[in-house]
Amino acid sequence: MIVKMRIDDRLLHGQVAYSWKSALSYNAIVIASDEAANDDVRKMALKLCCPDGVKLATRTIEEAAALLKNPKLEPMRVFVICAKPKDAYELLERIEEKPVVNVGGMQMADDKVLLSPAVYVSKEDIEYLDKIQAKGIELEVRQVPSEHAKDYSALKSKLSL
Repeated sequence: MIVKMRIDDRLLHGQVAYSWKSALSYNAIVIASDEAANDDVRKMALKLCCPDGVKLATRTIEEAAALLKNPKLEPMRVFVICAKPKDAYELLERIEEKPVVNVGGMQMADDKVLLSPAVYVSKEDIEYLDKIQAKGIELEVRQVPSEHAKDYSALKSKLSL
């Protein structure tokens, strides 16, 4: 069972691993990223961030979807992490579950605007977040579980892209 999906371009790091572990009590993390799945050095770095006793799988979007459909994962509490809204949307298109999607850290870039502290979005990001929301999936914006979740639509309405 997916307990939450997070969009964070750093994927797995201390803040994500430990603050969300306490809040969600997950026992498995699935990182769905074509780039990370094909980068052995990055996969090794991600393993170092994984809390003890938690299973970690770094897979391509397609492989992550197949893994999440595996009946062996049903009794597990799975935290899914994608690097960008496009990856999250593509994964959600391939699975039946509709977890809450947490929009977390997305770094600043020339083509991005500030949505919320530590969350910068491009036009493409907004397109995919809108598509996720159109699927009836709840989008929340926050860095850590102790923060009050902000409503994506309310934040988006203040943007000028």
